Amino acid sequence: MNEARALVIKATDSHATLAEKHEAFGELVRSFQDMAYACACAVLGDFHLAEDAAQEAFISAWQKLPQLRQPEAFPGWLRRIVLTECNRLTRGKRLRAMSLEEGVNIPSILDNPQTAIERDELKKAVFAAIEKLPENERVIVALFYLTEHSQSDISQFLEIPLTTVAKRLYSARVRLRHKMMNEFKDNFIAYRPSRNESFAEKVKAGIYDEYIGQYKFELRPELVITIKREDGWLISEAAGQRNQLFAKDESDCELHATEFDGKGEFVRDQRGQVTHLIYYEGGREMGLAKKIC
Repeated sequence: MNEARALVIKATDSHATLAEKHEAFGELVRSFQDMAYACACAVLGDFHLAEDAAQEAFISAWQKLPQLRQPEAFPGWLRRIVLTECNRLTRGKRLRAMSLEEGVNIPSILDNPQTAIERDELKKAVFAAIEKLPENERVIVALFYLTEHSQSDISQFLEIPLTTVAKRLYSARVRLRHKMMNEFKDNFIAYRPSRNESFAEKVKAGIYDEYIGQYKFELRPELVITIKREDGWLISEAAGQRNQLFAKDESDCELHATEFDGKGEFVRDQRGQVTHLIYYEGGREMGLAKKIC
């Protein structure tokens, strides 16, 4: 966890290039992606929604990172953001895409029919039992068996005493048989983000999604700039012109056009949300546009 402190400091260093900040934050994502996902999965009870919540939490964390006054507090701070994203999904009343029980209901083609049925029944029993645990125990179980982090790391992430982590883990183990715990671990590991680079790459791309939207110029309301993502690129469209956008290392609040000397400087509110775009062309300020959607 001490490494996390150093990475937070690097990711917020005013003297670091944008590439260096992104690299440091990317390491934070890789270090905490399994914990964020496990926490969301335990709360939401759904593999796919948990991935959405964890990814959005990291994007939000990137945007708010300069507000974190104590770099060593990053683990618990991130967890609170994850829970906020889980609450947002719950308030949105989105239907479960794939519950814990449904997510593992995939018999192996190597099993004979009877073995497949038996394994399927065991999986259903395991995840039904997991979902019946109190949420605080469910979170502990998911963090311990999915992420393979130490109880000390989990203590910092949850911001609770190490003794409390041990008690909750013991209580969950008492409720669940040893065979169930092994089955849970074997199936849950197949979903953890660290199995490949996909999760981290989606977060990396999503960092720039905060710029996506429509911007209307206050002095020329008929002129609207639309910024959207296409195949990994940010694209701007306005007045019949279409351009690819890119960021330069020296700034984390500007996007530049590839075809001409144009750039957008983005303005944020106190919460870190993008609210306005100041457009420049040839180094000259051309106007202020408000983000309308």
